[in-house]
Amino acid sequence: MPVLSAVHTRPAIPDDAFLAVLLRNSVSEPHFHSTAAKLAAALSREDHGYVVAEQGGRLQGLGSLWLPDFHPFHGWVGLNLHPDHREDGTAQSLLERLSARARAAGRTHLWTSVREDYLPAQPDLPALGFREVHRTFGGGFHLKGWQADTRWLEAGSAERGYRLEPAAPWQGDARLSNLYAVTREDKVSAPPTIPPAGETVTDDDGLWQAAFAAWHGDELVGLAVPERSGLGAWNAVLTVHPQHRRRGLGTALLAHVARRLQAEGMGFLNVAGSARDRAYLGVLRRLGANIEPDWTAWEREA
Repeated sequence: MPVLSAVHTRPAIPDDAFLAVLLRNSVSEPHFHSTAAKLAAALSREDHGYVVAEQGGRLQGLGSLWLPDFHPFHGWVGLNLHPDHREDGTAQSLLERLSARARAAGRTHLWTSVREDYLPAQPDLPALGFREVHRTFGGGFHLKGWQADTRWLEAGSAERGYRLEPAAPWQGDARLSNLYAVTREDKVSAPPTIPPAGETVTDDDGLWQAAFAAWHGDELVGLAVPERSGLGAWNAVLTVHPQHRRRGLGTALLAHVARRLQAEGMGFLNVAGSARDRAYLGVLRRLGANIEPDWTAWEREA
């Protein structure tokens, strides 16, 4: 191994901690290299949407801009700052550059989403002109090895005259539209991440071979179906008729969907919603979903 005589060594000091952690991760965390490789591939594209802030040849921050087609008025930004530069003008400089790009693309607003426990590592978003617009929880089911015993719930439901069946055969049934019309206003919306409920029940974006329906006699009273989001994840969509809630139907329906996806080899089923929706949170916790801290969404004019 060649010896580089020009290399200077010295005892490490506290100011080295941030870069030292990166060096340690580079030899102990496999995803460090895979993430870097993905970013390098992205940066090799002509219009990649990333900008950096530097001074004296040293990087101080990384900014990103995403212009999703499914939300034509917002540019989605990310601000990643060196800890020594969270309170200087680095974030403002990055934001000015990203704002100009967003305006040139016809976007009127900037939007960013930060998990609540990550906020201390972010720049001062209100000082940058952002206002918090909503909070949602995220998380999901890690389906590898996941188990949930809902036999007692289903036995109780059966005694009360309910039955659970695959929903695919009823995809075009008018009773499905009727159920959706009754429950549509219950859907939590938080644009642009959780759009308002559509005019009709999920169709082209639904994974109907994994969907399940709950019946009470000839009345369709519940539905659970995986739906592909604008971000490409499979989200758990669950609805139960208001007159048939608090009877375990939602828990049983979602458990059936999760088992079907598990059997098909899917590794993760995403969930998202508002902390105000206590009933949905109760279903998720009973089934062992991993619920993350709230994601805070921030918006400002471009």
